[in-house]
Amino acid sequence: MIKGDWREELTQGRWGIRGECLIDEPLDGLNSWRVGGPADLLVRPLDVEDVHTLFAFIRHHRVPWRVLGGGSNILIADKGVRGLVIQLSDMNRISPSGVCQLTVGAGCPLSHLVKEAVRLGYAGFESLAGIPGTVGGAVAGNAGALGQQISDCLQSALVAEGAAVERWERDEFHFGYRSSAIDDKHMVLEVVFACQRGEPKLLREKVAAAREHRRQAHAVKGATAGSVFKNPPQIQAWKLIDQCGLRGKRIGDAQVSEHHTNFIVNHGSATADEITQLMTLVQQTVMDQTGVCLSPEVHKMGEFDESLSSHGKHLHWTEEK
Repeated sequence: MIKGDWREELTQGRWGIRGECLIDEPLDGLNSWRVGGPADLLVRPLDVEDVHTLFAFIRHHRVPWRVLGGGSNILIADKGVRGLVIQLSDMNRISPSGVCQLTVGAGCPLSHLVKEAVRLGYAGFESLAGIPGTVGGAVAGNAGALGQQISDCLQSALVAEGAAVERWERDEFHFGYRSSAIDDKHMVLEVVFACQRGEPKLLREKVAAAREHRRQAHAVKGATAGSVFKNPPQIQAWKLIDQCGLRGKRIGDAQVSEHHTNFIVNHGSATADEITQLMTLVQQTVMDQTGVCLSPEVHKMGEFDESLSSHGKHLHWTEEK
């Protein structure tokens, strides 16, 4: 716990933050794995003005911060998260801003963007139907499916970095497979998408097909974070995990899914530490048997015991985006 009364300065309104400020807020209900301890302070800014104020506060007190999106691809530590956790769920508006153009708040659920784009007859998002999380998180991780990626339509975005809020053009993101230049020092605030016209009926059919594909491929019962590892070149991660005999492997209440081996399921009372140990075991086993290094697609947030993954020397994590 960071010492002093820095949290009360925000919660008592001394800095003029209009959004919600919650002390020792539990985070296990805000992520799809349903694990993790509390945040020292959870803040939900209302708009860009609130963000500017919040960053002034962060600079003044030198408080560490992290961004929490829809919570669908992160692992939050059992000890919780020190400092500030910022959630942009109130910055979620979608508005047409030009011909075949949409301006979207980073806290907007990706599912809402897909629905609104189809309603307007805008193509480019339909294969993303069924992917959980927010637009900001999807941009940071360049979410995609069935040949479409969210970066395909991105034109520019407002990005906060320390003292500044700047507009990044598409090329500045350096998009790659499930990656971008957005890291733990950045926060996507608002995104402008340039789309193509599409026939709404055909777009709805594509959305239905994408949802059915995900339903069949990802119909995993229990709390999960989606795909745990990125697909290596030339082969799918789940096939490697399955070939190594890890289907159903369990540590505590964390289990490699029987249905989709690139998912780890929390069967009710799994801890973040158990999930970390299981991830390390999976990756080390695949490395030992096949020589392939699986890279985590999920991100960690908070205070972890590094010894849990120390024997899995190839388990390189990145921070939540």
